[in-house]
Amino acid sequence: MVDQLIRYLKEKYADESSGHDFEHRYRVYLNAIKINEVERENETLVTLLSFLHDEFDDKFYQGDVESDLKSLLDKCNIALSRENFDVLLSDITNFGFKGGFNDNPLSRVGQIVSDADQLDAIGAIGIARAFMYGGSTKSRMYNKDVEYQPLASYREYRGKRPVLWHFLDKLLLLKDKMKTQTGKQMAIDRHQFMLEFLNQFEKESGYGFNHQLRE
Repeated sequence: MVDQLIRYLKEKYADESSGHDFEHRYRVYLNAIKINEVERENETLVTLLSFLHDEFDDKFYQGDVESDLKSLLDKCNIALSRENFDVLLSDITNFGFKGGFNDNPLSRVGQIVSDADQLDAIGAIGIARAFMYGGSTKSRMYNKDVEYQPLASYREYRGKRPVLWHFLDKLLLLKDKMKTQTGKQMAIDRHQFMLEFLNQFEKESGYGFNHQLRE
């Protein structure tokens, strides 16, 4: 059912270098399918949201989500009932961490894929993706002369903050924001790996914020 969509996404994101490439979407899909083995929600919607959750993200997209989503599904010969289309549209529209300033509701399908997406934002892959995205926005790795300041707005979250700050802004918060029991269990090792990475980073660089780490 999603073969044409996968081919389209692979081609569209062949040169993507911000950490939001096709491989990210595929890992989210694999995580979501694993979580859904327990949750047992509509697998078609879990699959579609996994592959499309970033497609209309406001980091990259400005437009009419409903119209463009319908056009994309039609282009890929994917037919959904009106009810399932509305669930997918709502979840896509409300998806994303957005600096913690997003409290819009997700369906249970959306919660599964949210956990799957957030799992790909932590651990070894999450660290790699954070630095990829920082490089794509020409953000500094860190700045010893500026003390970390907590986020005050979504606009700040989208600004050029040092990459290391992203751990306090988002990555270290995600373990406790998982919405499914499976997601919570899968997050534990990845969270611990990030703490170990930050400890080692501080040893090598002299820069750290261990007193601010959220265990």
